[in-house]
Amino acid sequence: MSRPTNSGPPPADYEIVLRDPQPILRKKLGDYLVVLDFESDSLVKAGDNYGSTILKVRVIVKRGKNAEKEELHLVAKMLPPTDFQRSIFDSAFTFKKEIFLYEELIPMYRSLYKGAFDVVPECYGCALSSKNGADEVDEDAVILLENLKVKGYYMADRHEGLNYDHLKIAVTTLAKFHAIGLSIKHKKPAYLATVQTYAKPLAVGSQNMFPFLDGMLEALSNDPSTSKYVDCIKMTRDPEDIAKSYFQSLEPTDPWACVVHTDFWVNNALFHKDELTGKVNDCKLVDFQTYCLSSPLIDLLFLLCTSMESDLKWFDEMLEFYRKVALEVLEELGCAVELFEKKSFEKRLKIDAAKEMIHIILMSKVVELRQGENLLTSPVNEFCMKRLRRIVDIYVQKNWI
Repeated sequence: MSRPTNSGPPPADYEIVLRDPQPILRKKLGDYLVVLDFESDSLVKAGDNYGSTILKVRVIVKRGKNAEKEELHLVAKMLPPTDFQRSIFDSAFTFKKEIFLYEELIPMYRSLYKGAFDVVPECYGCALSSKNGADEVDEDAVILLENLKVKGYYMADRHEGLNYDHLKIAVTTLAKFHAIGLSIKHKKPAYLATVQTYAKPLAVGSQNMFPFLDGMLEALSNDPSTSKYVDCIKMTRDPEDIAKSYFQSLEPTDPWACVVHTDFWVNNALFHKDELTGKVNDCKLVDFQTYCLSSPLIDLLFLLCTSMESDLKWFDEMLEFYRKVALEVLEELGCAVELFEKKSFEKRLKIDAAKEMIHIILMSKVVELRQGENLLTSPVNEFCMKRLRRIVDIYVQKNWI
């Protein structure tokens, strides 16, 4: 999760250091692997990632006595450096849930789907601690992932938003991720209890967010094109519900329930272009701290509203494109497709659009924040208002509020 403000991170309480990647890498690359040398450094600027410490790691290894040397380019995701951050993001739990996703859930998805399923970076190993058998997170907790930037992957500009080609690839990735997740209740229903143990929403609502929300609603109230809809927007979520979390969860038995990212916007997507044609040909999902069991359509709505170019001109086309891709994958998996028939799909969209609106409104300020502005104290800028006007316009046209 990101906090793109100019206020910078709080002073560190801990020095976060990757000490010894060898035992972690042996889990994936074999017991004979030897780390000959490694170096690590911060991958992101201070304040660009708030929920964890992200390091780029270069490792020189041999997979056996007579093997050739290999160079691995990895990303180490570790605990944030302050107690405050660890409390806000419930790091003791969210680190475990992210490890579960990479080590168990994604392999389960791959076992269910016979086609290519590479929607996340390759995981090279995880550890809760450097202590053998530890079941609690400590300073050495780490998730080692491939460094996709070395392979030419990049993050799109959040201020420009995703154009048609980037959006189509992102929606394809999302639809495949969701459809395979939905298939678990049909193909591996006993596994749902295990998923539910980890797929709990992060309680990031709290009373502290209300001043931020009040500021956004005030900006909408002061704008001639959105002011008359503010009362309707307020009615989409109960304040007591928001105080707990703006992430909506469902029971695993609900027909629509599957693992959803909940925070899939432009900064949590990595894209790749074909070297010969220059066309966008892949998208990876990253940062799974806040995933939970919910309707997949909240991810779709959140992505389209926060990350498409601000005129949102492909909104309807992308809704339909997502529906068709999800249908195709479910058919490949031999699962029922009734949920994604047009009438059922549109009925659920109306429900999820209302539930997700506050989350979308709050995130719009994050997306459109400019250099020198502060997320909490700066007024809503014109870039954000342009996006909000279009979002409200779509909601009104579709009778979602």
